[in-house]
Amino acid sequence: MNQTASAGKTGKTRKTRGSAGQENPTREGILEAAAQLIVSEGFNACTMRSISQRVNIKAGSLYYHFASKDEIVVEIMNKGTQTLLEQVRSAVENLPDSTPMVDRLRRAVHVHISCKVDRDLPLMQVYEHLTPVIKRQGRIVRKKYSDFWKDLFAQGKAANEIRADLDLDLFTPYILSGLNRAPEWANLEHMKIEDVVDMVVETIMNGIAPKPAT
Repeated sequence: MNQTASAGKTGKTRKTRGSAGQENPTREGILEAAAQLIVSEGFNACTMRSISQRVNIKAGSLYYHFASKDEIVVEIMNKGTQTLLEQVRSAVENLPDSTPMVDRLRRAVHVHISCKVDRDLPLMQVYEHLTPVIKRQGRIVRKKYSDFWKDLFAQGKAANEIRADLDLDLFTPYILSGLNRAPEWANLEHMKIEDVVDMVVETIMNGIAPKPAT
């Protein structure tokens, strides 16, 4: 909601920036609107004009906040990845130190997929819609997230819960590439997220070969 603030003894008021969809959108509101456009209509549909229409301002006014569409998109991408890292890391670190690797992995997978499929979190869903040129500008933040998972698997190695010869530089991006596309293959309208997470964790830890008869 737009607010007013006193401007000294003149008695005049000035408007502060409000939320997306109103006359003076915040930077966060612009990012949210742009992310929703990308997720719902695609990268090419996200233009300065279409964003300005979403937040109800003139297209030229966006340049007060951002120099270009690319700057908006890169910030969305990096903010989404950083938020995902914080959510997953917090969930895992809040587990007791004695928690087995399989349960720490299950918690990480659950939070990652939950964030990726939540339509109320468009900032986390834009990456797969972006061009290679834009994606390359998010390498630093993505590496931080990848390193978190690599460290998680390394802890499993140290505890002898994951085989010692596993190449984590190859395995980690292989796993994350599948998890990042969860919105495409995990239809939670027809399946429970717990079942999805169990399938992912089971195949990571035990593979897909049939279990030996007992």
